[in-house]
Amino acid sequence: MYIVFLIIAVFMLDVILYCEQLLKEEAALTFERLPFLLFTTLYPVLIGLVFALPTFIQTCVTKGSWTFDWLSFTVLGIPALLIDLIFLVYFYPVGIDVPLSFFAEYGSQASIICGLAFGYLALSCWKKKAAAAVLSL
Repeated sequence: MYIVFLIIAVFMLDVILYCEQLLKEEAALTFERLPFLLFTTLYPVLIGLVFALPTFIQTCVTKGSWTFDWLSFTVLGIPALLIDLIFLVYFYPVGIDVPLSFFAEYGSQASIICGLAFGYLALSCWKKKAAAAVLSL
């Protein structure tokens, strides 16, 4: 099962890198950077979802009621999403001033890591609680 997900992940990474190169060339020609920025912000989330997919499928197969780990999602997921989206906030005119030193020090690596973490947490926070055994007297 894991070999299938590995093949899917490698194929998906190849397609993503090809699309990123096309969007980079288009941004250089048209000076429209927003599609390229959206893509580079969102593709790590998709890769994180693919990494979490095998565990999520195993969770779906098990019996029980669905629960959501709000603590992990709130403490880790939301800040990871905000750091992933910080580049869009900087380049999009919404009136929020982000210091340029943040980008010089951490760069796009922080965005990629946080996007991967958010994508993984988006699926891994869903769990199934085993049904309680009913005791009969």
